[in-house]
Amino acid sequence: MRFAQLDLLAYGHFTDRRLVFVRGATDLQLVFGANEAGKSTARSAIGDFLFGFPTQTELNFVHAYNALRIGARIEAGEAEIEAIRKKGRKNTLLDAEGGPANTLETELDRQLAGADRAFFTRMFSLDHEGLRAGGETLAAADANADTALLSAGSGLADVLAEREALVAEADGLWAPNASQNRRYYQAEARLKTADADIREHEVTVGDWQRRREAFDAAEAHYEQLAERRRALDHQRLELERIRRVARPARRYREIEAELAELKETPDLDVDARPAFERACQTLESSRIAIASIQDQIAAIDAEIETLVDEPALREAGDTIERLAEQRGQIATDRERIAEIERERARLTQALDRDRTELGWQDEHTPWPSATALAQARRIATDEATLRQSVAHATNNLQNAREADARLADELQSLGDSRDTAALEAWLTATTREGDLEAELRSVQANVDRLDRDIERRLAALKPAVSDSDTLAGLAVPARERVDEFETELADASEAHKRHQQRLDELSDEVERARDALARRRADEALPSIEALQSSRSHRDACWQLVRRRYVEKREPDLFDQPETPALDKASEKNPVSAFERSTQAADELADARFDRAEAIAQDAERQRHVAEREQALEQATTRRDDARARLDGLRTEWKALWLSADIEPASPAAMRDWLDRRDGLLTARADRIEAVAARDDLAARIDAQRIQLLELLGHGDKSTHTALAVLIEQARQTVEREKRRSDERRRIERERGDYARRIDTLLSEHRTAEAALDDWQQRWHAALAELGLDAHLDADAGRAALDVLDSAREHARTSRDLAAEQADLVERRQRFEQRLAQVLDATGRTANENEAAEQSVQRLNAALRDAQSRHDRLQTRQSDRQRQGEQIAEHEATRAEAQRRIDALCRQAGVADAQALESVITRAERRRALADEQAATADTLAEQGDGRAVDNLIAAVEASDLDSLREQIDALADQLEDVDDELGPARDARNEARADFEAIGGDDRAVTAAAERQTALADMQDAAERYLRVGTAALLLKWAGQRYAMDKQRPLIERGSALMNQLTGGAFERLAGDFDERDELQIVGVRADGSHVRPAGMSEGTRDQLYLALRIAAIEDYLQRAAPLPVVADDLFINFDDERALAGLDVLAGLAEKTQVLFFTHHQHLRDMAAEKLGDRVQTHEL
Repeated sequence: MRFAQLDLLAYGHFTDRRLVFVRGATDLQLVFGANEAGKSTARSAIGDFLFGFPTQTELNFVHAYNALRIGARIEAGEAEIEAIRKKGRKNTLLDAEGGPANTLETELDRQLAGADRAFFTRMFSLDHEGLRAGGETLAAADANADTALLSAGSGLADVLAEREALVAEADGLWAPNASQNRRYYQAEARLKTADADIREHEVTVGDWQRRREAFDAAEAHYEQLAERRRALDHQRLELERIRRVARPARRYREIEAELAELKETPDLDVDARPAFERACQTLESSRIAIASIQDQIAAIDAEIETLVDEPALREAGDTIERLAEQRGQIATDRERIAEIERERARLTQALDRDRTELGWQDEHTPWPSATALAQARRIATDEATLRQSVAHATNNLQNAREADARLADELQSLGDSRDTAALEAWLTATTREGDLEAELRSVQANVDRLDRDIERRLAALKPAVSDSDTLAGLAVPARERVDEFETELADASEAHKRHQQRLDELSDEVERARDALARRRADEALPSIEALQSSRSHRDACWQLVRRRYVEKREPDLFDQPETPALDKASEKNPVSAFERSTQAADELADARFDRAEAIAQDAERQRHVAEREQALEQATTRRDDARARLDGLRTEWKALWLSADIEPASPAAMRDWLDRRDGLLTARADRIEAVAARDDLAARIDAQRIQLLELLGHGDKSTHTALAVLIEQARQTVEREKRRSDERRRIERERGDYARRIDTLLSEHRTAEAALDDWQQRWHAALAELGLDAHLDADAGRAALDVLDSAREHARTSRDLAAEQADLVERRQRFEQRLAQVLDATGRTANENEAAEQSVQRLNAALRDAQSRHDRLQTRQSDRQRQGEQIAEHEATRAEAQRRIDALCRQAGVADAQALESVITRAERRRALADEQAATADTLAEQGDGRAVDNLIAAVEASDLDSLREQIDALADQLEDVDDELGPARDARNEARADFEAIGGDDRAVTAAAERQTALADMQDAAERYLRVGTAALLLKWAGQRYAMDKQRPLIERGSALMNQLTGGAFERLAGDFDERDELQIVGVRADGSHVRPAGMSEGTRDQLYLALRIAAIEDYLQRAAPLPVVADDLFINFDDERALAGLDVLAGLAEKTQVLFFTHHQHLRDMAAEKLGDRVQTHEL
């Protein structure tokens, strides 16, 4: 069987991740994943797919429990299984479409051939920890060939430790040599001590019998007096009861008499009076409401007559509204026309002024074109540039001559140079070392940053710790212990939730069972045993009354027990008939129970089922409480784990995060210590450089505290100053040569600028003549004339635009007046010649709003009148209904009118109140009469002499006092007899010793039985190792020899057996020179290789007898060098020729080396 494909659909942090395993020259599949890429998650997915998800998993941090999914395609010979495994309790294997797949589950179980998760993990899973544990087992002092082969062949790396633990436990239970450290001999010692105590404290039978008879006599005399006291106290309580119920009993009889007088009163409903009063109120309110509504209708009719409608005006409403909207625009147009006329007159005046300013006499002279004006402006603009060029050339020539003179002065003012070679060399050396002060500041900033980081980490540490030194000294639990508590607390919490859920389920189940039983009993109406007993009790009570009345012929007295149950009045009046009826009813119930015995048995079975469910509910409650107690205990242990650190812990997850934060804080503390040392070293180097530099600069005071950077800057400035002085001299000489050549160039430029200005003068005069202006105008006057021409052209254009706008406005006003005239004609109205059209539209619009308002008001009032009529009809119906209710009450009371009805209602209410008071009085009698029947209590009161009742109670109290006087000495005599009897054994040490003897015997038996089990298990484990070694020693050692030679690169030629000093066979490695090396003498890596060779040999041996299963290997070669790792991969490739090998690693170089060296013998994949 091999995995052809593994789909991590929703598992851990994976979503829809697929790995396809294609067979190459071998079936070695190397899966590479960087740290945190999910290598361990992918490896665990193999086991979860094959054997199902465990009950609890930590891989639900992205996907919920019910969403976890793993898919795979498995090849097994000709068969192929493609399925999806989900998280659940049953039917967890689905087909590729997500449906149930029982047949696939069966086929997968068949391919696994009975292998479970534990066997698969032990036999076919290899990892670095397993190699290391197996190697340590091989090197153990008590390990031999049997142990080594069993450990490597079965995957039980701790088989030696298990056997040693069994042997140690057996030795602590029993051994031929007696020892008080063994449980069996401890119990035997307790047995001997108990036997001695029993012999010492035994007593004689005759003495015991005499004291026992004396104690029985005293006990009997005391019980006789106590019984007499109980009888007297019972009589006293009866009299006290009669005294308590005397007053309510008399009131009960008075109520009965008054009710008898009202028995002819009709029985009306409780709400008869409220119904009668509501009906009367409804009649009156309806009458008032109808009168008010009629007055409102009259007012509405009067208002409707005053409202006049104008339909023609309303039909023209849209047109009038549009005219009203345009009214403001027309008024604005009138003002705009006047404004345009004023603006045009102003523009005409401006044009006349422009012609006058230009000196044009003819007003019809055309204005120059825009092109001619632009050409003239460009020429005028050139004049300033040309004159500026002449002035600039003149100025430049003068400046050059002055600059040459200044340079000559500067050259003379420069002094002599200073030799700075030594200072430059020192600066060069210092530059190579870098900026030490900046580095010091950086280191100091790092120290400060680490201080702040430590403070921040301390502030974020919850639970808090005062400082980092205190934190470093805390004794905190190991992280593994925290993880164990997290797992245990999670398991305990999950168990508590599970038991609580089971408790809830059982509660619902019990409730449903009880409801089902009640419904079944209600449907079947089976005669119950309680009904039969009640019927027989009633029969017996009737018989007691018959016997007292007709056989004994006497009246009841205070000492007669009341009938149970109490008889009704009819039974007391004719007890014989009641006795016959009760007898017949009891017989019928007994016959019915016999006839329906099967149904009653079924009912009993259902009752038993309910009882079983209730018992299961109690057990579930106990388990829930135990789980809660375990959870509380774990929480207490969790807090105790941190007592040494004086910390109140949070949850394990939070404290694991606390430990991570603690590790980070301690790392920051170590970094700070290193940073402080680096800072001090830098400060010393800076001081040494400061002294050297002061000597080079010629400073006499070497104790100055000037910063090194300042001194270095001073040195640089000195060097730079001397360099600048030399550079300045060379610059001045170079610049004077440049200025000589520049002066010649500037003289030529000055002559060229003057020629260009003369050419401009000729072009300017020609342009003015073309525009009709004076040709002798200078540039400024010419530009002013051009501005006047531009303004005049703009005035002429604006005047034309305003004329066109005025024509449009006049046309719009004419159209407005035409539409107004049409509306006035349609509505029969005339225009007022003295008002403007806009005012006529305003007046017409106001008339339209009035007409619309009157029309809306008319519609509203007509609707109101119709609604008022409907309300009158409703009130009439209400009044009729109220009258019908009053008539119905009259018929019920048997009277003709409402006045008589009220009197009957009053009597009926009195009768009802008396009945309620009678019931309350009966409750009082029942409460004060200790639950006795009311009739019996009243009869007892009426039969008693209430006047002498107090004297009878006092007499009984005297008798009770006499009995109490005798009871005290009798009690003392009984206690003395009991003490004398109990003292016969001296104390209970004989009984205690007997119990201790039985306990010691039970402990001896338990120790012996446990010794047999544990000792046998250790012996069987030893025999199993020997039997396994006998069967597998030769094939495993032969194959292991070849693999060991391959893994070690020939360092070990083969494996062999060699007897040690205890004459036990040991597996040893044989080198090429024939020397033997035992596992204890091998290096850790070599022992790992030895265990790996034997494990692979065992797997190959298993594959010869059973169907192949995939081997899962996880980073086996962490501590191997490249040569040994490559040899290990080569061995795995050889194993992959027989079965699939899935090798997981997070080492990039191992994947690259395997791909390079093994070629197509390995297939690589990346997560």
